[in-house]
Parts: sequence; C-alpha cells; structure tokens
Amino acid sequence: MRIAIVGAGRRGIAHGRAAVRYSGAQVVAVCDPDSARAEQLAAELGAQPYRDHRQALDAERLDVMYLTSPPPTHTEQALDGLAAGCALMIEKPVALDMAGVARIGRAAEEAGKLVLVCQQHRYTPAADRARELLAGRRVGLVHSYLYRQKPDIRGNWRRSWGGGHIVENQIHPIDLCRYLLGEVTTVFAQYADHVLAGTEDWDNWDSYSVTLRFANGAVGSIGTTYAAFPRIPQSSALDVVADGVVLRYHWGRLEAFYPDGRTESVTVRQEPTVAIGHEFLRAVETGNRSRLRQDYADANRSLEVCLAANESAETGKVIHL
Repeated sequence: MRIAIVGAGRRGIAHGRAAVRYSGAQVVAVCDPDSARAEQLAAELGAQPYRDHRQALDAERLDVMYLTSPPPTHTEQALDGLAAGCALMIEKPVALDMAGVARIGRAAEEAGKLVLVCQQHRYTPAADRARELLAGRRVGLVHSYLYRQKPDIRGNWRRSWGGGHIVENQIHPIDLCRYLLGEVTTVFAQYADHVLAGTEDWDNWDSYSVTLRFANGAVGSIGTTYAAFPRIPQSSALDVVADGVVLRYHWGRLEAFYPDGRTESVTVRQEPTVAIGHEFLRAVETGNRSRLRQDYADANRSLEVCLAANESAETGKVIHL
C-alpha cells in the first residue's frame, strides 16, 4: 500500500511513524506547504516531499491518504483523494459543518472506498475494560473537564479554523462517552469569551460549559477552558459515575473505584494512534472492516454533538439530536 501523509505537523508525524511500522505499507509522499517540514518528515519516512496533495496525486500512484491537515482543508483534499481511488484516514474534525461531512460520505460511497475518522481512544484496553465494567449497570453521570492554555496550534486560536474547544478537543471524550453509553439526545451550552478577549490574534471562546442528556437516561457535563496555564496537576479527566463503580479516564489510563474501597487501573501501553492506524491499514489491505470500532457515519455523530454545542451557545437554545 502506497501512502501519502497530507500535513506534516504533530499528527502527521504520529500517523506517518505508525504507518511505516505496518508490514506491507510504504509512505511515499509527505505533503505540506511548509517545505522544510515536508522535507524533514519525508526524509525520516523514506518518502518524497510535496507542497500539496495534488502534486502528490499527479506524481505518485497512491492507495491511501492520511489527512492530518487543518479542518477547513479536509473536504477538498478528501474529494480529490477519493476521486483518485484512495482510502482515507481523516483527523478529527472531518469538517466544520455537516454539509462537508455529507459530501465526503457520498463520494466515499460512490467510490467504494473506506474513510475512517481518527477517534483513536476507542482502540485501547482502557476503553475495552470500561465497556466491560459498565455492561448492565445504570449510569447516572459523566463529567469531562480540561484546563489548559491557549492552543499550541496557532490556527486553533480562531473558531473559523479549529471550530472552538469542543470541536477541537472535547470531541474525543464525547466520542468515548458515545462508545460507552450510547447516543446523546439533547445538548445545551454556554460559552464565555471575556478572559482572553483582546489578546492579539485571538478570536475564540475561552471557557465552555456544556450539558448533555443520553438516551440511556444518564446526564453529563463538560467544563473546559483555554484561560489556564501549563502543568496544572490533574488538569483533565473523564469521569463516569455508575451503579457500583466510578470510572476515571485520563488520556489512556483508566481507574475504577468500587464501594468496598478496591481500586483497579488499566494503562495503555501501545499508542492509540498506532492501534487505530494499523486496524485501518489492515481493513484497506484485506477488505475486512469487522475489527474497526466505528464507521464514518458513527464518527460524525460525535461531530454533530460538538456542532450542536456551538449552535446552542450561539442561540441559547437546547438542541435536540
């Protein structure tokens, strides 16, 4: 399988390094408008550098494209890749509106090609154990929180580029909650933008509060901010409170707390990006998608929840999904 990495930033590096570890796969192209970045990653992976995906499609015979570029560029790149016969791995968010999501979905169906969204937190032993522990239990509450400074990716300082904090980051715990609990039915959100207002180049909300209701009866909350600073202890987690167990998930580590004082922990030893990347390539190689934990439509229901939060914050309305 001949692979192109489109976007040579942090996620492109992670996906490229994972892809070259899969037997039968070869990264042949790295695309980035920053030529120095493209050349550096291409040299590491044994690939050719290109300024954009179209140059790579013209010059190479490609089977797979990884889209690790900024979200506003995904739709055009995905449509070009599918037209050229490529399977796609797309970093979240797929797009910043559901119309772009739908265009990619229709093109994938017409081309008969696999498109997988990188929701890698489903592909861990921690997620497996959490599903086992919650099976048959009543869940009362989920709560996700994250306190951080302004994004290190400068483009995410603008809502029009990254979608805001819920789209840019909290899509991961929202997707994990859907994997563990089922569908979200209603969303209500309020956002604040007064702490960082006036900061140069800043056009984003700085703090978010979101309330969710799930079809299984559970309720949830999300509290996040960009107005904090680095190295705050215990600055993020996803908690799930269920009948007889409380789970705490922190980016790969799961802790379970029981009424009798027992505790249990599961630590992810394999980088989730490697796990999802290898399952994706296996599915492309064999045509067997049974080991994938999510299809394209399911992944974008998580994005729909995030966009509903933005809509709710802007309109003051409860959004019913």
